[in-house]
Amino acid sequence: MPKLPSISLIVLSFMVPCTARAEYQTQSFPPAHELFAPLQADPATPKFAFELGAPVAHTGIARVDVGDYLGIYRWALGNVGALQLNIGGAINTRFDATPSHNLQVIDFYGNVPLDLRIGKWSLRSMFYHDSSHLGDDYLRERNIQDMNNSWEAWRETLSFQPWSMLRIYGGYQQAIHTKPNWQGRRSAQAGFEMYFNTSEHAFWHPYWANDMQSWQRSDSVPTYVSQLGFKTGDKFSRGRGISYFVEFQSGPRYEGQFFSQKETYWGAGLKFALSDHLLAPSEEPAPITPTPVPTIDVSTPTAVSPTVVP
Repeated sequence: MPKLPSISLIVLSFMVPCTARAEYQTQSFPPAHELFAPLQADPATPKFAFELGAPVAHTGIARVDVGDYLGIYRWALGNVGALQLNIGGAINTRFDATPSHNLQVIDFYGNVPLDLRIGKWSLRSMFYHDSSHLGDDYLRERNIQDMNNSWEAWRETLSFQPWSMLRIYGGYQQAIHTKPNWQGRRSAQAGFEMYFNTSEHAFWHPYWANDMQSWQRSDSVPTYVSQLGFKTGDKFSRGRGISYFVEFQSGPRYEGQFFSQKETYWGAGLKFALSDHLLAPSEEPAPITPTPVPTIDVSTPTAVSPTVVP
């Protein structure tokens, strides 16, 4: 009977990147999502999206999110991986899903992530700022004055994709400065994503994404998000396209003005991927095969038949 591989060999097979792929290139303004793909179920991930929701025992809501990342500079690490600096931002809004469409709250994010990718592993170290503001309609209806709610934090997220169909991740956040002052400034995060059509030459890619975050500011009560959807796009790319999804969320709210409130709701919406990033992380970019250019041998002169003029 053949011997089974040891656990150390299995771990090494996950850690060592695939050398059959082409190496990353050091360059300016590289693709923003090639080293660390977006977290599908994380409400704070910058994205272009529209969603309608039905909170339990409350009126309907509508969300409109606008945001993305821009790659600034990439440092290639030979055939091991790459390190990349990005900048990004997002505007996340929430409205009443009523004929008045009153704005409840709007959160402004400014992110500066540094991404590292080695084989099947990717790490995002990010400083970010969030400023949360109550909508004018919300203030007018309740005759209250807006109170500034903002914070700066450092965030670490480690992602591992052992197979093309599965991605798992975990993370940690530490708020550096808060306004007003929070009693607890730490947060833990964990989640996984499953992809049911991993072919790079398909028009649609179903997925199931799950995220859990627990903030000390909300008495460490976790917020669960589960999102089921499918993404359509060009058959030769898993980048640009539209995702159609349904979502369940339960726990403390993510908006800075309402983190002390708990909510359970169902939602459905669309996400628009404008940049050419992947639905799931790739191991390394595929090599580009140059197209051969035909050549003409001019070393031997070609005999020319004389033209006979009558």
